[in-house]
Amino acid sequence: MKKNHKFSIVGPEADEPVDMRCHLSELAAAMDAHSELRKGQFVKWKPGCKNRRYPDYGEVVIVREVLAQPVFDASEQTSASPYFMEPLTLRMGLIRDNDFLEFLVDARRFHLAS
Repeated sequence: MKKNHKFSIVGPEADEPVDMRCHLSELAAAMDAHSELRKGQFVKWKPGCKNRRYPDYGEVVIVREVLAQPVFDASEQTSASPYFMEPLTLRMGLIRDNDFLEFLVDARRFHLAS
């Protein structure tokens, strides 16, 4: 996330700007906004919700499968990781170097591509 140092309004704590609180609320609401995704649909990251290297912001990918039960990455064993207990619920496909790749991701972070 880019740091924005142009805050003019500060909240009760001098180090926690009101603008940042609003932004945090907006991102949390975006994560909570449910999108009914289905196989074959084209999706992309919700703004501010990208947490993986792929796909790039704005890159359209295809839904390959919506998992009935989430998968949890067993290699992420510590709560210090942003991926710890992340529910991977969407298998998506994309093209990299002319090869078709599939990844499991958290569907809450994606919305339909327009």
